[in-house]
Amino acid sequence: MSLAQVNFTRLVVRNIKIEPAVKHETKHVAIGVFVMSIIMMIVFAVIGQFDYTVLLGTLLGGGFAILNFFIMALDVQKAVHRDLPEEAKLVMQNSYTRRLLLLVAVAIVGIKLPYFHWVAVVVPMVFPRITIAVKTLPIFQRKEEG
Repeated sequence: MSLAQVNFTRLVVRNIKIEPAVKHETKHVAIGVFVMSIIMMIVFAVIGQFDYTVLLGTLLGGGFAILNFFIMALDVQKAVHRDLPEEAKLVMQNSYTRRLLLLVAVAIVGIKLPYFHWVAVVVPMVFPRITIAVKTLPIFQRKEEG
């Protein structure tokens, strides 16, 4: 990477304003992924299958799951600030395609390389969905003052 590319990347990264809602939701998803990853590794240990590949697979799959959610949240933030609905739709379609391709790439790496347990790579990729579903349960809703 050339010096000009590095400077351009720094400029772009500095100009991204991450809204509080993105930080808040990403934090919740990260906590959920972390908790479920620990539970998954305990299950691997109980069934006698825990080794370093499970740990590395969990780090790859869980880390990507959090990154994927964060990128999606940033793209939603970007789409909301578009003037035309068609532009917002295009931002989200491009985001979905890029993230899906990344997901496939990470899954292939996790399945093909012997350093990762493929189940420990793939399963954490659904943890953000589970976290969001659990968060919507009535026991996790704040009571309104009245």
